Amino acid sequence: MRVLGHVSALSADAGGWSHMGGWGWGMAISGWLFMILLVSLVGWLIWSATRRPESSNGDRRGAGDILDARYARGEIERDEYLQRKNDLEK
Repeated sequence: MRVLGHVSALSADAGGWSHMGGWGWGMAISGWLFMILLVSLVGWLIWSATRRPESSNGDRRGAGDILDARYARGEIERDEYLQRKNDLEK
């Protein structure tokens, strides 16, 4: 009976600490930090999966390629083509 009295006295007065022996706020803050980290990670994964790669030249053409295509379609004459090609090589 005496042991039960000491247990109830300890649980009634936790020495000024809140629930879980003072770890309540620490667990709450770490939980929020974990959720922020998780949401940030998911957002970064979605962003990196949907952005277009800037360094690949698969669908990007250079000025020389565009000039060649314009000449091949007949949009510019031979003299203009040669002059612009010479300007690009400088």
